[in-house]
Amino acid sequence: METVKITKGLVLLALPALVTTACSHSDAKYKNLQTGEKVYIIKSESGQAIDSVSGKPVEFYVDLDTKDTIYGETGEVVNNKIVKTADNVYKLDESKFKSDVEKLLESGEDVKVKRDGDELKIKTDDKKIKIEDGETKVKDR
Repeated sequence: METVKITKGLVLLALPALVTTACSHSDAKYKNLQTGEKVYIIKSESGQAIDSVSGKPVEFYVDLDTKDTIYGETGEVVNNKIVKTADNVYKLDESKFKSDVEKLLESGEDVKVKRDGDELKIKTDDKKIKIEDGETKVKDR
């Protein structure tokens, strides 16, 4: 019985070291771009990247295997599409992204575009898109 008590005592003493080693960030596959810390990424129900240890959203992270920078909101690879602001915060560089309208016009689909002041109407074979005052509405045809 005494051997069992000593073993339990050793296990209880060693447990914090085991937990610390198991939760070490050295084997993490991702790095939070903003903090520079290695993180374990999980996805929330909405698809947002979450640090599984802290439970906080991660806006941008780097895949340490592929070296890709990933936008945490969507999971999209955003290599060379982000900027660091004067206050050291990373943000998407909107000028590097094509608008939905630009993508549609380059798609090769038969597209009709009508502009009336600030209102823009786009018709394709399967969609009608109306953009007015920054609001976009899409209807299937």
